[in-house]
Amino acid sequence: MTKKIISIYASGFMTGVALIMFPGAGSILTDPEFHGFTGGQFGSIFTPQIVLAILSSLLAPKLADKISMKKVLLTGLVASFVSMLLLGASHWLIEYQMVAYGIILLSTAFLGAGFGFSITALNPFAYQLFEGKESSAVTGLHFFLGIGTATSPLLISYFTGFSIWWGAPFLAAAILFLLFVFTAALPLELKESLKEEETKAQSFKVPARLWIYVVAVFFYGACEATFGSWGSVFLEQEGGLSVARASLGLSLFWGFVAVGRVLFALFALKFSTRLIFMSMPFILATVFFFTPLADTEILYLMAMVVGGLAISFLFPQSVSVSTDEFPEHSAEVSGFMVAALQLGFGFSANVIGFFSEMYSLTVMFQFSTVYAVLFGGLIVYLLKTNTMAGVNKESAASVSD
Repeated sequence: MTKKIISIYASGFMTGVALIMFPGAGSILTDPEFHGFTGGQFGSIFTPQIVLAILSSLLAPKLADKISMKKVLLTGLVASFVSMLLLGASHWLIEYQMVAYGIILLSTAFLGAGFGFSITALNPFAYQLFEGKESSAVTGLHFFLGIGTATSPLLISYFTGFSIWWGAPFLAAAILFLLFVFTAALPLELKESLKEEETKAQSFKVPARLWIYVVAVFFYGACEATFGSWGSVFLEQEGGLSVARASLGLSLFWGFVAVGRVLFALFALKFSTRLIFMSMPFILATVFFFTPLADTEILYLMAMVVGGLAISFLFPQSVSVSTDEFPEHSAEVSGFMVAALQLGFGFSANVIGFFSEMYSLTVMFQFSTVYAVLFGGLIVYLLKTNTMAGVNKESAASVSD
């Protein structure tokens, strides 16, 4: 049992590390002395990731029915391993920019597949780890995923200090390989009840209210991409921070996303999160607007901390509340929410990349205020018109699922 716990949570951690390796290396990829990608090129590298993440998430349950969910997880680990190898190898192709660009696109495609397959498998595996504590088990998985996202920029910063930035993805690849070998030897299986839930085919007609949730989460994904994809580049180019300090800023953002989810989950055990859920998007909007006005390194880094805390609660609670409205279709609701998140993330990453060649990143950062306000407006509407009595404690306690 201990080995299973190690495998599942370590896989979640390394999935987080791999996921943020590209944003963490944003300052490297856009530096003329290295890859020299334009803003448009950098934004576009996330497109294959988003497409493959969505496709692999949708295919994973059917694939698991044929080859087992364990093999789906192993496939995800292999895809992430290949992605990290390709990212590191791109260092030796920077003299051939278009070739390096093509390698990076291929690398993010493997990353998207790795993320989609891994997360789809890890959620049900974590769910069945501790009987009677299923919600806490999944919360733990997403906490480790969050810690992994915070670790990735720190790895980039550490190896950049030794002028070998590519050491970070190579180290991640080595650990993923060892994790694959370790997991392959374990007897991982889903319980029969979970297998039925994963594989049952349902004719699901999407209710109008669920589409509103989908649109809201799309705008949330756009907010997350502004910080997550462009945060380190913004801190370096507009804030004047060094590569190392910009990477630290991105780590602070993702680290406080993870910490915030745990804090809000604990808060939700005794108190209603309804008012916080309705107000937090507008706090996030304020952070977007005022962050570019910072004039010291400390203020920039504090903005990343506050942004991470403000955004941490929003996606998990969106999933919880929408699932509460449509409990009989929880699997489909979750899939729609993840797809909307990925689409919003890819949309914002590409929009900022395209317009950053015409406008400063300061303008694009402040424009993200619109995404946060739209998300907040839709959430307020959904909660005010919810026929349920509000966000119950059981739903809120599953905030990080």
